[in-house]
Amino acid sequence: MVTIINLSRSVNGINDHICDALTKELVTNKEVVDYLKTRDLSIGFCTNCRQCMKNPGNALGTCHIHDDMDVIIKSALSSKSVVLVAPINCYDLPSIIRVMLERMGVFCYWGDEMYAPKVRDVDTNVLLGILITTSAMPGIMVPLTTGARKSFRLFAKPLGIKKIRYYHLGFKGRKIDRNFNSKDEKKIQAVAKVICNTRRSL
Repeated sequence: MVTIINLSRSVNGINDHICDALTKELVTNKEVVDYLKTRDLSIGFCTNCRQCMKNPGNALGTCHIHDDMDVIIKSALSSKSVVLVAPINCYDLPSIIRVMLERMGVFCYWGDEMYAPKVRDVDTNVLLGILITTSAMPGIMVPLTTGARKSFRLFAKPLGIKKIRYYHLGFKGRKIDRNFNSKDEKKIQAVAKVICNTRRSL
């Protein structure tokens, strides 16, 4: 299975078109896809109680907040590939990623005697993590001037993702440029090929 998580708040925007095209391409190649839009989900803020981190061992901690973050975690842990699609906002991924990262405290153990948390060795199926971004700046500038890749690595680490690919679609600031064009389509086809090849290499 492939989990696609769309972090954009914009309905029918370029990120929606990317996710739709990628989903179509993967389904055509007989991949099972779980497509999630964070704008349609209810994800509450972490209350910093740290109760989810108290139990030792590698089993996931339990959060007292029961909402759609559970859906994201369950889907990701059931997948071979996880794809995040997002615009660059204020030189990073959208703010919802920070909420998600804090709620991923369930992947960590932090005993009262410890100075810092330790990531649990959770048994996961995820082999590949992919970040696709859209930005007004040239795509080549994203790793140099934004925190997008760091944020994605923070998301990927608890899931046990070792292999990461980045795709940055730039010059998407003007209204005329926010259309999904043939160049974008070819890039998404390349992303789908990488995902399918990962499955076939198992």
